Amino acid sequence: MKRTLLALPLTVLCAASAYAIDPIEKQVQVTAQVPTDAFFVEPVGGNWMNDPQEMAWNSYQAKLDPIRKELQVKSTVGPITAYLVSPAVIASGTHNIGLNVKVGDTVLSTTSAEVVSAAQAAPGATIGFQVEAQAAPGTGYEPGSYQGLVSMIFETAP
Repeated sequence: MKRTLLALPLTVLCAASAYAIDPIEKQVQVTAQVPTDAFFVEPVGGNWMNDPQEMAWNSYQAKLDPIRKELQVKSTVGPITAYLVSPAVIASGTHNIGLNVKVGDTVLSTTSAEVVSAAQAAPGATIGFQVEAQAAPGTGYEPGSYQGLVSMIFETAP
């Protein structure tokens, strides 16, 4: 009887291991960027610049709502300038919608323009960032699924 009672837990242990489920391995990619104290332009509120940003359709006004975010900027070198690498546009097939990109109080173009003065940039500042669809033609925007990439360059110099 004692042998039977001692053998029972051993049998259950062996049976449980025979039905064990394989472990599942998961990985998370972790990245970090530590900017220099001399110059940086970083998104406020998470790394939203690496995620698609949706311009929601406002059916009441028949327009796309703008994207409004903030940037944290600093330059101990001088003023901060910015420009678009190419005109900002979203496209759906052959249909395009032009975008106005505003950093601080400056609407960006493909020509470099000052977005933060040297006096503002030296201690660091938080400035607005906005992407807004240009006005629709008289017939309205063409229906479709639009997407595009807004590429900007930020620079600083004495």
